[in-house]
Amino acid sequence: MPTFLLPSRTRRAVLIVLLLLLQTAGYGQGRHPKLLEVAAHGKYQPGWYTLQDGSRHAGKLRMWQTPTRNSLQVEQGKADPLNLAPEQLRYFVMGRDSFVVARQVPLAGHPMTVPFGEADIYRVVMTGKFHVLQHDQLVPSSGAGPGQYGGPSHDFAWVLRPAGQADLVVLPSEDKAFAQEVPAFFIDNPDLAQRIHAGLVGHPDFKRIVYAYIFGKDVEQVTYEEAGTIFR
Repeated sequence: MPTFLLPSRTRRAVLIVLLLLLQTAGYGQGRHPKLLEVAAHGKYQPGWYTLQDGSRHAGKLRMWQTPTRNSLQVEQGKADPLNLAPEQLRYFVMGRDSFVVARQVPLAGHPMTVPFGEADIYRVVMTGKFHVLQHDQLVPSSGAGPGQYGGPSHDFAWVLRPAGQADLVVLPSEDKAFAQEVPAFFIDNPDLAQRIHAGLVGHPDFKRIVYAYIFGKDVEQVTYEEAGTIFR
């Protein structure tokens, strides 16, 4: 019997089943082998990447993320995408964004703690007096157990390369640790460093802190919108 002759309630049920079948049929396309997490950035973007051996390659790229891994995917037409782990890369450009691979980046104040593993991908958001990068990690949603609804979410961390230094450092997000460890990076602006140490500005104010530091402004006079203009 043609679908349009079925009762309205039955037609709705049939359409739902068809939609589910279509989603299931396309679910494995473009996915990392044995992983069922959706890529964080679904569309490929033009760009290029440099491997550890120094060779540079152009292609259409996208980030691929799971709760345990960040990697780069290169489109290969009808063939499965090429999956490149951080250990295979030096840096890459994807659309308007630049990324570097850094190894053993410690947490500020804890040089033996490497929160993001041996090697991982970091987006460059500002260069100049010092570099600011951002780390994006996919984490399981809290409270989402087996059979429960709730997909993974993104956890962002700020990463610095202070002026005159070659190494990167991850800034803590917890209020007490931020107030204790971060003032040292802005010590040549004593008023700003003191306000950070006192907890008057913290991790949520990081863009304002950087803006005030670079332009020699009072951090309390810097808006979030103004601060965001210097970040990519």
